[in-house]
Formats: sequence, structure tokens, C-alpha cells
Amino acid sequence: MMDTARLRQLGLEVRGEGEGLEATLVLTEPLENPVGGRQVERVGFQVQGERLVPVDPPEVVGLRPIALGSVQGTREVEAEVVDAFNEHLFHVQRRSAELRALGLSPEVDPVSLRLSTHLSEHGLALTLVADRQGNFQVSSAVRDGQALSVPQGHTFELSEFRERGALVGYLAALFGEQGSAEAVRTRPEASEGVVGFSEVVRAFGEGALVPPRSGLELLVLLEVEGRPYRFAAARVAGRTFRGLLAGAQGKVWAERFELDDFPGVVPLVADLLKVPAEAVKLIGPGARQE
Repeated sequence: MMDTARLRQLGLEVRGEGEGLEATLVLTEPLENPVGGRQVERVGFQVQGERLVPVDPPEVVGLRPIALGSVQGTREVEAEVVDAFNEHLFHVQRRSAELRALGLSPEVDPVSLRLSTHLSEHGLALTLVADRQGNFQVSSAVRDGQALSVPQGHTFELSEFRERGALVGYLAALFGEQGSAEAVRTRPEASEGVVGFSEVVRAFGEGALVPPRSGLELLVLLEVEGRPYRFAAARVAGRTFRGLLAGAQGKVWAERFELDDFPGVVPLVADLLKVPAEAVKLIGPGARQE
């Protein structure tokens, strides 16, 4: 159990006990909320083991916790709070610029300073929210008026998507395409506008090149033991891609990979799902096993 005397030595006001132990720091210089025009003069913490977790007011909720072993006095505690708060403001400015570059409108809550944006494409409406460290995740998803289940804990690096289309493709794969895999397999005409990669090769030949700075996104529909999956890849830069494998329950895998080291969709999926390659079936017009 945390020694309350130690907290008071750090200049904190202490109340409660056990798991309900809380501490408050009165700042010598208030934090400035640049959007809401408010000043934060007191910061409330919940004491969790050897950490101080900011929980009040809304401007500081979610800031990185302070390790009690790393601070020796009030000034050091305050410096940790100020650094974390300024880091958050930096992320808000940086991510807002990145959203605008993608044609999205950043929204900053005037009280919590939470950065969010809305993305609507092909019947899919998403709300994206950034945490205090600048990592984005989907907070709500709706398709054609119906709310979708949102995978918990799935964050992504916004700067990896230099084009809006690459971001849309990546997120669409996370929540599934408008048409089901079954529809694509049995009614290819339902996928109007979809271009098969074999069609590209047939039209332009295997000698065609993708310029180094152009966007590239791919979607592969699969079926494993009767269950549908989607593999999506968006080019980050050069020969580096961001990949995602998702099923009916949400994300299964998401990582960066180098094109030269990529084993192929079927081998990757078989390895991730611990099934033989023969159990992984590609879906779509003209699809065949690798």
C-alpha cells in the first residue's frame, strides 16, 4: 500500500485510502487550455501502485502517468505534468495538420482537448479519435444507418497514410466491405468498380511499374474454414506497406511489412490462423490459390 506520507512529501494533497487513494497537485503556474480559454490550476490523480494517473480536470485525463520513483519533489511532479500536457498539444497540432492534408476536418473539444474527425465513404461513417500520445482509433462506426461493433484497443499511425484513399481502404477492411464475400464470389457484377489485379497485369503487362511516391492499396477477400476474412495492404512509402487482417470479430493482425520479405497472403493467413494453406481460400472473380 502506498505510503501517504511519501505523497505529502511531494507536496500533494491526499484523500481516501487503499484503492480509492487520490492526490491533488496545486500548480504554481496554471496550464493554459488554448481552445477553451480555460486555466487548469489543480490536477487530480488516482494513485495506482507506484504511479500517479491524471484523472481531473478533463484537460489532463489520459496524460501519461507519473512514476513516483522518478520524482523527488513538487517541482518535479509539476514538470512531469507540464511536459505531458505540452506533448499532447504538440500532437493535436501535428495530427490536425495531417488530417487536413488527407481532406479531413479536425475537431478539438474545447474542454477535454480531445482531437477527433469524421470520415464518410461508400455508406461507411466513422469517427476517429486520437489519444494523448497522438495514436488514432475508431470510436464509432455506422454502415447504412446500422451501428457496427468497434474493435477495442486497435490504434493506427495516421502519418503512414499519405492519401485519403489508402486510409479509407485500410479502415474499410477493418469493418468489412459493403458487399459480403459471398456476394463477390457468386455475383461478380455486384462489385462494380472493383478492379482485379490480374486485369491490371493483363491490360498493362508485367513490365508496368508503380512510381515510388504513388499510392497503392490492395484488398484480398478470403474464406478460412467457412469464416470470411479480409486482408488489406496500403503502401506507406517505397516498398514498405501497412497490412491488416480482419475477420467477423475485428482485427486479427496489423503490422508494417517490407514487400521483399512478405511471404504471400495465403502463407501469412495460414500461419496467423494456425491452419494448413489448403484451408485458406481466395474469393473473387478469377481467384485462385497461390
